[in-house]
Order: sequence, then C-alpha cells, then structure tokens
Amino acid sequence: MRFRNLITLSLLAAILIVPAQAQARPKIAFSDNDTRTLLDKRFQATGIKQVRRNVPYDEIANGGRRLALLDQWFATAQLQGVEPLVSFYRSRKGKKRLPTVAGYRKYFRMFRKRYPWVKYYSTFNEANFPDAQPTGNFPKRTAQFYKVARKECAGQCTVLTNDFRADGSAHSRWWLRVFKRNMGRGPHTWGLVSHPDVNRSSTKRTRQFLRSVRGNVWAVEVGAVNYFGKLRPNIKRQTKSMRFVMGKYRRVSSRIKRMYIYHWRAGPRSTVWDSGLLSRKGGRRPAYFIFFKALRKKAP
Repeated sequence: MRFRNLITLSLLAAILIVPAQAQARPKIAFSDNDTRTLLDKRFQATGIKQVRRNVPYDEIANGGRRLALLDQWFATAQLQGVEPLVSFYRSRKGKKRLPTVAGYRKYFRMFRKRYPWVKYYSTFNEANFPDAQPTGNFPKRTAQFYKVARKECAGQCTVLTNDFRADGSAHSRWWLRVFKRNMGRGPHTWGLVSHPDVNRSSTKRTRQFLRSVRGNVWAVEVGAVNYFGKLRPNIKRQTKSMRFVMGKYRRVSSRIKRMYIYHWRAGPRSTVWDSGLLSRKGGRRPAYFIFFKALRKKAP
C-alpha cells in the first residue's frame, strides 16, 4: 500500500513539474546603444541590469569621437551596475570589410584590454545577413572568429556563437550548416535575432532555428517595429507586435534563457529603424505600458 502511494505521489509530482517547465520564461533584458537610456529614471525603474550593446569590431583601433562616446557608455554601465552583452558588427569604414582571423583576434584583445570587466560577448551581430554584415557569405570564417574569441576568454568570459538572424531563407539555412560544421565542440550558447518572426506575430522561424541547434539560446534583438525600411510608421502594428512579444513569444521555448528587447527611445526620423518604447520626444507609446505590465511594474 505504501509502495502504491509513493508511485501515485511521484506521478502527481511529475504532472505538476512538466507544465511548470513548459511555461518557463526567459529573463527580460534590453538592447540599446544610447548612454541616455542608462541614465533615464524611467528605464532604471524597470530594474533591468542586462543590456546588449552593438560595437564595430574595430572601434577601439579607429579611435576618435565615437570611441569617446563608447567609453562614456561603458563607464555609465559600470557605474549603474549594468552587465553588458557586447555584439560585434561591421566596421564603420564599410560593411564589406571582413577581418582576417588574426585581425579579429587583435581587435578582440584590444577591446578586452580597454574594458576588462566585460564578461559577455557575441561573435558577430546578424552574422548570416549579407545585406548588412561582412560575415553574411562567410560562415566558416565566422566560426573561426567564434573559436578565437572563446580561446581568448579562456573561461573568464562567455561568448555566444553569433547573433543569428532567423529569417527562414535558404541562404540562412546553408550558412548555419556550414557554421556548425566549423564551430568546434560545445557546449554552445546561441544568439538569436528574432524580429523577422515577432513582427509577423509568428514563432515559425524561431522554432526552425531551435530544431537546428543544440544548447541554450539568448534572443538578443527582439524589436516590435513602428517603422523599418519600406514599412511606414504604424503605432498600431508596433502595439500588436509588442503584445505578441511579451505574451506568446515569451513562452515559445524554455531553451530561450534571455530576451533582449530593442530599443528604448526612437532616434531621428532619418534612421531606418524604429522600435522605440518611447517616441523621439520621450512620449510613452502603448508598447511602453505593455512592457512594464509584463514586468509586473508600474509604468512611470
């Protein structure tokens, strides 16, 4: 009788545990390059301490005013107790400038020497996207960059494989296959750029990506778009996408451990992208309130 009761209790425990795991939600983080965001009292009210920052892979070597602005961002982040995730991307000297493996190692070392306290990196942002990044047609080279960064960290920092743009294209499937063949042994943590999914209120491309890789995933760029490229400004569309992001998409997989929302405040209209929770003048958009509600915080 006792044995039968023990079996019953074990089965009940299993039934209760499985749904809890299935509903596991990622840690909410943020993606933003503006120092003002870190100083904004309303952003500070979110309590978020994990912020992704995009950095040109050769920015330290370039120097000048932009490096001074970068120093300002990292000094502010350190002062605010923010944990940066640094995603390297194309040089501001040109999007087709692909570094050699030795060059990538040199620039990575320069970055770590300047900001030794940074512990989280991604090899390359939207690495499979040839329209924007020099790595877009070079998955093997990108895998070599990844191995270099991991070796340089030597257990002192964490490196994501890359920020993979899950767009469902044949090119991206080819790129991922070649990258995986050359990336070395795991375990691996993957970066995922999922705005092609969330702005269609879809999880299809994300699920395809999850079936293609092993290991944990950080959704590093999740932006509900107001306007982008040929998409004209549409706050209603952004609001719908943000509800999807903070609702259904947030529950897509327990393997997604972090979700970085992009971004805080809209830039000038001349920019090609706007997924800001605030307008250019700082006005609160509906997406702002949806975000705070999902955090279970009062929106200031």
